[in-house]
Amino acid sequence: MIDKLKTSPTIIELDFITIELFESYAVTTIKDGVAFDFEHLETISEVFKTNYTDGPFVSIANRKFDYTVNPTCLMRSDYIPNLLGIAVICYSRSAFETALFEQKFYSKPFKVFHTLSEGIVWGQQLLQESSSPNNS
Repeated sequence: MIDKLKTSPTIIELDFITIELFESYAVTTIKDGVAFDFEHLETISEVFKTNYTDGPFVSIANRKFDYTVNPTCLMRSDYIPNLLGIAVICYSRSAFETALFEQKFYSKPFKVFHTLSEGIVWGQQLLQESSSPNNS
């Protein structure tokens, strides 16, 4: 449930990413210069599968740094079945345009924002909609 979001995340620091795990969403910050590909996706998938066993969650990509993503990784939305969607937070015009391109490769909800708070609000709305009795 959204009301029980943790205020202090569990932080996982890996060589290519920092992951902040909250109750029903994760904020990921990929490090500068990383070329994100399937091996990275597998690692993140394992973190998510280990920590989000009780229901759906949202991933929020906090694009503070410059890195590249193999967009075909986004076609593997089945890697993490309980991942409802991805919010991408962009701080530059080029990052925003890149995220809009990447959006075409992902079959679940994928939205691009300029602030982390916008992404969190969107993620919470997505979670609320998914738990609504009218949603089948």
